[in-house]
Amino acid sequence: MSLLYPIGLFALAGLVIPLIIHLWNVKQGKTLKIGSISLLGEAAPLSSRSYRITDWLLLLLRLLLIILLAFLLAEPYMRENAAKGDQKGWLMMEKQTFSLVYRTQKKSIDSLLKAGYELRRFEPGFSTINLNDTLTKDSLSHTETISYFSLLRQLNERLPAGFPVILYADQQLSKLSGALPEVDFNLQWKGIEKTDTVRNWTAVSALKIYEATSSPSLTSYRSLDTSKVPPLISVLLFKGANAEDGNYVMAALTAIADFTKRRIEVKQWNEQYNSDLKYDIGFWLSDQPVSDRFSKNINQAGRLFSYESGKTVAVHSMIDLQPGKTGNDAIVELNKRIAAGTELGESIWKDGFGQPVLSLEKEKSPEHYHFYSRLKPQWTTLVWSGQFVKALMPIVLGNEETGQGFGFERNPEDQRKSTPFLSQKQNSIPAATIGKESVTVPLNPFFWLLAMAVFLLERVLSFNHKNRLGHG
Repeated sequence: MSLLYPIGLFALAGLVIPLIIHLWNVKQGKTLKIGSISLLGEAAPLSSRSYRITDWLLLLLRLLLIILLAFLLAEPYMRENAAKGDQKGWLMMEKQTFSLVYRTQKKSIDSLLKAGYELRRFEPGFSTINLNDTLTKDSLSHTETISYFSLLRQLNERLPAGFPVILYADQQLSKLSGALPEVDFNLQWKGIEKTDTVRNWTAVSALKIYEATSSPSLTSYRSLDTSKVPPLISVLLFKGANAEDGNYVMAALTAIADFTKRRIEVKQWNEQYNSDLKYDIGFWLSDQPVSDRFSKNINQAGRLFSYESGKTVAVHSMIDLQPGKTGNDAIVELNKRIAAGTELGESIWKDGFGQPVLSLEKEKSPEHYHFYSRLKPQWTTLVWSGQFVKALMPIVLGNEETGQGFGFERNPEDQRKSTPFLSQKQNSIPAATIGKESVTVPLNPFFWLLAMAVFLLERVLSFNHKNRLGHG
């Protein structure tokens, strides 16, 4: 038996409480009724104490109850090995690629199966594959794609250190999202060579339509509508006391204009600004609430980005620019944020605790983006990241024009490949453990049932003990 949180055993210090209670046993005197007290002298005050335990069973039950509660806090578990002495290792592959792999690697697969390797699916659950059933059924059926790195982490929790695993799986970038895992089992990853490795699709970005051509070495894009001239984008900017933040926004707008080949005109706003001109986008980078005069200069169909005011709190977290999605983008750190009383609109960016960093009120005119931080390196590393320009594009161009919302295309047809360098620990393990699959079994339910039974028995004995004292 092992403990997930051994610090919970400090609760065993509570064992002294019932022990002191049982040792501090003060006996009550008895009243004797007599006819006359005239012949009795003055009695000296006496008290009787006994430092002797009189009810051992009740004490042991109370001590056992505290011990069980301490182990519940420590969360005990057991790691069992399912003995499979004839199993030398696992041979893993995805069901939809089995026919292709078996045709090209038939000799190697058959020899491994004869040597004692077990055929398993490289998908959640890692269930066994029956060779005969797989060859007679349609093994090319589509299944939901899950990050290979996520599956390897799950496999690492399930297998003992040094367990041999041979994996036949593609090495497409689109399937290698997330952080590289560190595995303890002995992994041999063999890539799959496909005959048809070129794919084409169309994508929309920044008001342009592109044709994508993807091969294992690269993915290239070709614009299909170069003759279309996009309209001008007008921006109204107020820096306030945050001149540095405004410079970062100006640099991002320049990069967006250069990439999309669109004209972006920026006007600096101040308190003396007096004009009836309307702008497509407004950036309010002041710590003060948005001025009504500033809002009136933004088109009703436009977009407004503003800093939220409130209490500044220090955090050690990150900004998720694509909630619910995974990818290989660099982590954007979040060091300070504004404590939001209530979330205004839909969360667009979130921190590591699920709190909004950027939210959008679509019901308002113009649409209002609320930013609960600042565009400063001291607050977040976003302005130093290559994702900063990408993240601002939907605000500058609009979600309809970008065609992909707050994120960038991860097409399943992307054929680019990469060879992941997984970190493997070199462990020497006994021969008896090879071929045994390790399973973690939590023991908390057993301890809960035992603690409940001990508690009920203690209550019954305590009630009977009180009744005996009352009758005495």
